[in-house]
Amino acid sequence: MKHKKQHIIPNCYLKSWCDPRTPAGQSPYIWRISKDGTKKKNKSPEKSFTANNPYTITLPNGDRNLVIEDTLAGIENLFVNVVGRIRRRERLTSLDKARLCLFTAAMHTRSVAMGEHWKEFHEGVHKQVVGLEKVRNAPPAKSLETADIVKHAHPYLVESGIEVLPPMLFKMPMSILVTDDEVGFVTSDNPCVWNVPGAHRLPPGLRYPSLSQPSIEISLPLTPQHLLLISYSVYPPYADVKQSTVDDANRLRCLDCTEEFVSWKGETRSYWLESGEEPDDAWEKTSEGKAALAEAEKRRKWQAEYDELRRAKEQGTQTQSSAKQSPVT
Repeated sequence: MKHKKQHIIPNCYLKSWCDPRTPAGQSPYIWRISKDGTKKKNKSPEKSFTANNPYTITLPNGDRNLVIEDTLAGIENLFVNVVGRIRRRERLTSLDKARLCLFTAAMHTRSVAMGEHWKEFHEGVHKQVVGLEKVRNAPPAKSLETADIVKHAHPYLVESGIEVLPPMLFKMPMSILVTDDEVGFVTSDNPCVWNVPGAHRLPPGLRYPSLSQPSIEISLPLTPQHLLLISYSVYPPYADVKQSTVDDANRLRCLDCTEEFVSWKGETRSYWLESGEEPDDAWEKTSEGKAALAEAEKRRKWQAEYDELRRAKEQGTQTQSSAKQSPVT
């Protein structure tokens, strides 16, 4: 079957992380390391981070629509041309920046984590639609549409992502962070990280990163020596950074990966794997946060007590109903 096995993380992208010390005569490989850093294996980029038909749309007649897979392949080809210019530290044109924004949007939406998150959301919507149709004794109609959205949640997400996100990202300042660190930047199975520095000072419901937040930072490793940074802050087009900046970026990648991260030479640093402690200025430690958490816990207990009483009442009603229906002997 044509294009059944599709790359979640592009092969052309992963090749930059092939170990430069690969023995002569051996196929180049990357180092895939488990999220907790305890397991490490080398594998060719061609055989890494693939899945069966994640971006294929199955038509009603059974035909396979590969428009998303083909579009991603085109975006990857454009990226390869731009990353070559970045390696040479050339001045990036508006077209180069547009292509980087397109690639970033694709990398953000094509990961397994994003696909599963989006599918879970639409499954909730689908269940509500099915429930409403049953309540109204209506034949399946809208639920057929929502079922298709659930089935193709990931390719539809990629489609909308590469349509909506690039123009928004293009309006934001862009910089390439450059390092000569021997270990370099790592990448992962979820390499495009959206991060809001200082989000711990916000209530949990406001911590989810979005482009509406002034301090949002979108970062994507391009090679072990280059990392793309998109934010509302203005930095030089190319910025040489220290090891501490590299380690902070790698820690974000390791904490945000789903199962594995990729290190250029198979090396790790303990700092990347540290989850850290709750900062002293976290919202949870403020008087406002403590009061809100206490109120939430009180409401949770009230709800649990209410649910328990309701279950007991329902069970009592069912018992009485069964007793009335029992034959008299």
